[in-house]
Amino acid sequence: MYYEQVIFAIDNDKDLHTSAKFLRYLDTLKALGKLKGSVSLGIGSYLGTLERCYMMRAVDFDKHVAHTTYLRGQESVLRVPGDTRQPCVLQTAKGSTLNVGRMLRWQGDGTPSVSGWTYMGGKYWVCEPEEKTQ
Repeated sequence: MYYEQVIFAIDNDKDLHTSAKFLRYLDTLKALGKLKGSVSLGIGSYLGTLERCYMMRAVDFDKHVAHTTYLRGQESVLRVPGDTRQPCVLQTAKGSTLNVGRMLRWQGDGTPSVSGWTYMGGKYWVCEPEEKTQ
């Protein structure tokens, strides 16, 4: 069974102390048995900015991470449905959403040349925009 996932970055992710505090927070949640799933670490690009990113089950994100100070300055997170035939949704900090297409493994050579991508599990992932009907 597949579950909805959230891919997100934290504020000030290039600061060692901030990243260490966030990872310690996640490690504590895991040690206490409070996380229903695992957390994956990756690299992402959003509008040309490279940043560390994390992926975790949406239920864990919503309960333990969404309202922490670690995400105070983030403008959006990416929600990836458990049914990958469905589109991903970019959810802004203000609560609005934007359908950004299905998540697919990048089939091209090199780094994807799109406005947003994720490198996780040894593969590049991109959201494929929906075909426009005319």
